[in-house]
Parts: sequence; C-alpha cells; structure tokens
Amino acid sequence: METIPLVTCLILFLNVTLLSILVPGGPIENRSFKHLKRFIFLGFNIFLISLGLTSIILCYFLLLGNILAFKISLFLGVLYFIIYMLDLGKIFPKTSTNMSNTLMLIEIVNSMFALLLIIFSLVKLSI
Repeated sequence: METIPLVTCLILFLNVTLLSILVPGGPIENRSFKHLKRFIFLGFNIFLISLGLTSIILCYFLLLGNILAFKISLFLGVLYFIIYMLDLGKIFPKTSTNMSNTLMLIEIVNSMFALLLIIFSLVKLSI
C-alpha cells in the first residue's frame, strides 16, 4: 500500500476524532451556547456531524487511492481549518465564556492536523 493514502487517512481520522471530543457540554468544551438562536446552533451541529460522517466514510476511499477522495479531503481540510480559525479568532461561535486553555490547545493542534490534511491531499493530487 502506498504511504500517502495511509497517512492522509490517518490525518483525516485524527481530525474527526479530535473534533468529536469537542462536543458542547463534553469533557473539553464547557462554553455555553444558549444565547445562539436555535436554528443556528442546530444548523452548525448538523454541519459538524455531516463533516464527521463524511470524513469517516472518506477514509475508506482514501485507502483505495481514489483521486476524487483526495480532492474531497482537500476540501474537508480547508473546512476543518476554517472552523478552528473562526473559533480561535473568536468570530464564531461567540460566547460569554472564555475558551479554556485545554480547548485552545486542542484547537491549535487540530488546526495543524487540518493543514497537514491539506498538504498531503495536495501532494497526492500533484503526483
């Protein structure tokens, strides 16, 4: 098996795993989002769940070396990176509670994994 598909799959899996531990009310994310309008909160959660499920399914196709899967993983890497930058930049979601140091650290690490996902996807697409 080629190395790039395997590494890309592992990076994508790490992205979705680390995102999943940041569930509001979970062990890491303790900020309150009650001030957000219900449809915005639900819409964002549906988006994150869809991103996670797509990532898990995509891992299989990455292991097969499917070029379309690498194009999609590039797109997902950009989405992951945007999500973390919006949160770290205090743009969305805005909360009255400050981000904990643990949450900030995890989001910085997740941002780096998102960048790695983008890089490995681009490497495969340029070969």
